[in-house]
Amino acid sequence: MKKPLLFKIPSVDARSFRVEQDDLPHFYGHLHFHPEIQLTLIQRGEGTLIVGDRIDRFAQFDVLMLGTNLPHVFRSDPAYFQAGSTLRAASTTLFFRADQLEATLFSLPETHHIEQLLRESQHGVRVCCGEGHPLAQLVAELPTLRPFDQLLNLLRILDYLAINPDREVLSISAYEQPQRPEDHYRLEKVFSYIFEHYSSPITLDNVANIANLTPGAFCRFFRQHTRKTFSTLLNEVRVEQACRHLRESKETIGHIAVKCGYTNLSNFNRQFKDVMGMSPSDYIRSYHTNYN
Repeated sequence: MKKPLLFKIPSVDARSFRVEQDDLPHFYGHLHFHPEIQLTLIQRGEGTLIVGDRIDRFAQFDVLMLGTNLPHVFRSDPAYFQAGSTLRAASTTLFFRADQLEATLFSLPETHHIEQLLRESQHGVRVCCGEGHPLAQLVAELPTLRPFDQLLNLLRILDYLAINPDREVLSISAYEQPQRPEDHYRLEKVFSYIFEHYSSPITLDNVANIANLTPGAFCRFFRQHTRKTFSTLLNEVRVEQACRHLRESKETIGHIAVKCGYTNLSNFNRQFKDVMGMSPSDYIRSYHTNYN
C-alpha cells in the first residue's frame, strides 16, 4: 500500500527547525503535505510543480516557501525515471513550525513585516534566482552552519522574501486540506494516475474508478479539494508537458500534441491557448526570443 499523503518530517532533537539536503535520481513524486513550513532551494533538476491549485514548472535555483499543510509535489521530468539515466535532483530545504516561532521571534516589532509573507506562504511563494543569487546562497549555505547561524540565516531569508517585490504567490486560493485520511489517499492516487497516463486517453470513469467513487461523486469531491474540474486539471498537466516538449525538442506541434494526449490538433491549439494565453507557435517564438 502507498504511503499516506501526510508527510512526517524526521526530527532528532528539540530544535525549532530542521535542515535537509537531498541528492537523488529524482525528487519524491507524490502529492503530500506536512505541518511544517518548507523553504526549498532547487540546486539541480527540473519538472512539474504542483502547489495547491497551481500547476507550473520548477527549475534550478528556484527558491520556494510552502506553508503549513499546503499540498505540493516536485515531480521530476520523465527523463529522470528512465533506466540508465544519469540525471540527478538536488535540493536544500529548511523546515520550521511557525507556531514555535510566533510567540518569540515573530512577535517582535522588528519581524512584523514577515507576517504578510507567512500568510502568503499558505498559497506558496517563489523567487526564481540565478546562479550566485544572494537568496540562493543564503539557503545553500545552511547545512554548513551551526544551529545558531542557521537560525540567523532563516531570519535573513524570510526578511529577503518579505521585502522582495519579485516574489510570486503561486496558488490562487489557500488550500483547505481534506479532513479524512481516505480523501488524502484518493487525491494522491488520482494525481499519480494523471502523471503516469496523461499521454493516453483518460476518461472521467477511469479516474472515478481509481478514486473508488461514482463519476458524480468524484466530480464533487475533486472540485471541493482542488477548486478545479478534473478536465481542467488534466488539460493543465498536458499543456505543461507540451510546453516542455516545445522548448526542448524539434518535433512538430502535431506530433507533440499526440504525445501529450491530444488526438485533434485544433483542440490542442484551443486548449493550449486557454491555459497559456497564446498559441503553441507563439509560445515557441516567445521562448526563443526571451531565452536565446
